[in-house]
Formats: sequence, structure tokens, C-alpha cells
Amino acid sequence: MISEKVFKKCLDNGITMAFAESMTGGALTYEMVKYPNASKVVIGSIISYQRQIKEQLLNVDPKIINQYNIVSKEVSKQMVMGIYSQTKADLCISITGNAGPTYQKDTHKLEAYITLLYQGEFLDYHINFSNQERENNIGEAIDFIYKKVNKII
Repeated sequence: MISEKVFKKCLDNGITMAFAESMTGGALTYEMVKYPNASKVVIGSIISYQRQIKEQLLNVDPKIINQYNIVSKEVSKQMVMGIYSQTKADLCISITGNAGPTYQKDTHKLEAYITLLYQGEFLDYHINFSNQERENNIGEAIDFIYKKVNKII
């Protein structure tokens, strides 16, 4: 799987990672911690499934949530900045989204916003899911993220 390739690259190059997850609920982090020596790569992870956790632990501005919605590029960017400020990891990853089959309040589609922060550069991505299957959408997002990470490290 692509996550193992990413893990080995990080381990071999001394790259540390941290995660701010919402939609994936820890599954993104799990893809790294399932390998031996995970503690040399993964610094930490915050699963900020609820709004108050995004605000309290990742310092997401409530005004940004109110203005753009909890599922937005702006919230994803604040989440990645929050996890970076907590960990100073070399590569920080955030994701917020709707995996389905139901929708977040004030949203109308199944989608995810992802932000990578690597070497001072923010990389923003957006995925629209065509599937109503929650697990498939979570898996698609994880695979998408690790393919992007594999290209940049």
C-alpha cells in the first residue's frame, strides 16, 4: 500500500508527521502507526471530530467556521496550522469533510478538504465523493492523501 512507501520514505529521511483529522477519525494516522518504528515518524494526532475540539485544541477560529463552514478549505488550513503549532512536525496533514451518507449541518455534498504543510508550503486539495458509502469515501481520502504525500517528500 502507498502508506507503507510513505512511511519508509519518512523513516529513511528523518521526516516527522502530525495529523489533524476530522472526517477520517484517526484512520489516516493509523496508516502510519501500524508500522514498526512509528514513533520515529509520527509525533501526534488530534481527532477533532466535533467543532469545539477544532476550536479548543487546534485553535480554529469560530468566525472562520461560521463564515466558511466546518467543511471548508479555510477550516482545513487552520487545522493544519493548529497541529503544526502543537507539534512542529516536518509534515502536517489536516482533513475535514463529509464522508456520508448524511451531511454536516449547512452542507449539501459529500466532499473533503485537505491541507498539507510541508517545508513552509501549504498545499490545499478538494475531493468530491461520488459514492454514498462512508467507508469507501474515507478510504478514498486516505489513499488520495498518501499519494500526494508520496509525491512531495
